[in-house]
Amino acid sequence: MIVTYEEITQKGVGLQNEDAIITLPKANLYGVLDGVSSLVPYLNSKKETGGFIAANLIRDYFESIADLGSLKDHMVKVNDLLREQMVLANIDLEKKEELWGAALSIVRVQDDGVEFIQTGDCMILAVYDNEEVRPLTWRQVSHLEAPAFAKWQEGITKGLKSQKELHETVIDTIRKNRYQSNTDGGYGVLNGEKNAVRFFEYGKVNLTCLKHIILLTDGMFLPINIVPEQSSYWSFVAHRILNKGIKLYTQELVELEESDSECIDHIRFKKSDDKTAIVISFQSAL
Repeated sequence: MIVTYEEITQKGVGLQNEDAIITLPKANLYGVLDGVSSLVPYLNSKKETGGFIAANLIRDYFESIADLGSLKDHMVKVNDLLREQMVLANIDLEKKEELWGAALSIVRVQDDGVEFIQTGDCMILAVYDNEEVRPLTWRQVSHLEAPAFAKWQEGITKGLKSQKELHETVIDTIRKNRYQSNTDGGYGVLNGEKNAVRFFEYGKVNLTCLKHIILLTDGMFLPINIVPEQSSYWSFVAHRILNKGIKLYTQELVELEESDSECIDHIRFKKSDDKTAIVISFQSAL
């Protein structure tokens, strides 16, 4: 099996790119990480946000391990490391709005399949020889974002015209959602909480007819209202990425966001989120 990959990571409107990327072809390990900053402003002495620190701590950990073993075991260890870092930074671990964290999708290609692990709203899409697209993951926050998006739409209907004003209408919902992290009925995120390990999604798919694996942070998702109603959302996204290539796909998505800078036509919490993707391709060795 010959494995090749393409990658991209690009900063959005934030201070830093809080996404990070893992590409270790020798270990056949690949991952995308989406740092989640605290809702309470935090910068360390290097002017790094909590989301930046978390995503890079996870990347550095995976890039430093000699024996890969089980992805789940490593996630447990790196979750503990993150908690230690927050304790050193005097973060109150009882206050969820102060926690740093990361959503992530990580895969390891093995001789007999692809092992995967995920938490948060990063996605893993498997694409087969017959063009079928199989999402291996689910956006764990989508059911909590829906009420905030509905409130955002309400604000637009009432005549609010700026992203800043609209964001004010949903900040309480966003804050309330933080307290749903790693709880039943809530969502998973790697943020140092002991319960985080209960919400990892993981498994393995075999390589039969597998053509591509696509890893995405949420900044790479297309606005839902530009996907034709008759199309499966993830199938449309996957084929658009494969047909255009990740660089052109990303460029066109940024241009779309620029043309709707106040988040009116395509509802989202900020004009442009950090964007990270990896496309892994498989080819049988002759």
